[in-house]
Amino acid sequence: MIQYLPKDIVALGKFSIQKENLKWDALAVGSTLAIIPFDQKITEDADLLGGKIGIWNEDAKYKKIGGLLSIVPQNIPSAVYYVGNGGTTLLLSGMFWCIGKIGKDDYRALNTSNELVEALASIGAVTQTIKRVTGRESPNQASVTNGAWNPFPSFHAFQSHTPNYDAMPSGHMATYVATVTIIATNYPEIKWIKPVGYSVGSLLAFNMVSGKVHWTSDYPIAIFMGYVMGKTIANRRIIKQEKIVDFDKNKTTYKTNFSFNRYNNINIAGVILTF
Repeated sequence: MIQYLPKDIVALGKFSIQKENLKWDALAVGSTLAIIPFDQKITEDADLLGGKIGIWNEDAKYKKIGGLLSIVPQNIPSAVYYVGNGGTTLLLSGMFWCIGKIGKDDYRALNTSNELVEALASIGAVTQTIKRVTGRESPNQASVTNGAWNPFPSFHAFQSHTPNYDAMPSGHMATYVATVTIIATNYPEIKWIKPVGYSVGSLLAFNMVSGKVHWTSDYPIAIFMGYVMGKTIANRRIIKQEKIVDFDKNKTTYKTNFSFNRYNNINIAGVILTF
């Protein structure tokens, strides 16, 4: 898993500069720029809608395990928010690892387990780098409309006041998209993975906007990165074989029998093909 981390980052860069992929770059960056002026309005409307629903206006709460880690969600907002957390990806990785071992070295499941951990590390490295470059305020800490941008904050400032600098892009969304992409790529025969995964992802997106954790414009680039890196990581371990058909070898053989008869003064000619 570790040896591929630099390759994952390089692959994202290569994908972004290839001529045939420039349209996706333009879509991600263009939609981000188009949404930014409306971020404040969208966030306020999402907050109002969450309040009307009645379950989204609660603060995320987690229960501690053994007095150490707060990982058990205690309400719906915290449960939805946790879906995009790296802990969920690690839990899924562990689940696939168990499936692989129980299935007597089910290599598809074992590879999926490794890929999820690899994606978590690679996306974490990329998103953290971009966050420290852009330095955008989160909605709950915004000092100006649509959030202030404070590029290249010091390491101490970022660590001490993280919400003031870490909005762009959404690490939760990038991690979630990569997770769904990897699982769907490894199990293409399970058709419900994508629709269910994307539906839950939509709830996650709404939850983070209504909870003032992220701006809507934090998502396009995150989705782009998550999908590209998820596909890259999954396809690296998938060997696609083309089935070559030898038509001469598999040529159909058959016997032909002709018959001639006379029925009610009518001459009848027939042929029987036996495969």
